[in-house]
Amino acid sequence: MTPGGQAQIGNVDLVKQLNSAAVYRLIDQYGPISRIQIAEQSQLAPASVTKITRQLIERGLIKEVDQQASTGGRRAISIVTETRNFHAIGVRLGRHDATITLFDLSSKVLAEEHYPLPETYPADAGTCPAECHCSVY
Repeated sequence: MTPGGQAQIGNVDLVKQLNSAAVYRLIDQYGPISRIQIAEQSQLAPASVTKITRQLIERGLIKEVDQQASTGGRRAISIVTETRNFHAIGVRLGRHDATITLFDLSSKVLAEEHYPLPETYPADAGTCPAECHCSVY
């Protein structure tokens, strides 16, 4: 093994992750988009884009949707992000209310609930155990 071999392997893994993230971002921003368009915009080799998109499809992050019109060669297949399989929850705590929001991966709001917070607090809300070292205003 060459000196610094571990760092070299780590750098290769990092480059792969960055390339995958760049491809996913392009699909999310410009989808439906073909692999050749991704290769042109990302400046990655078409073979690299094919490998990355195959991995993203296997993980359920993107999907093929339809074929684009032929420009004389093989018809390009359009790719879009798959937003139904993954969700994120956002919680916003305000002075008078709390909001909980469910998003898909494209930041589309799927559900949202608002909860009012009580104006008064229980009498013991200001008491903390001695080891807590906190204060309540």
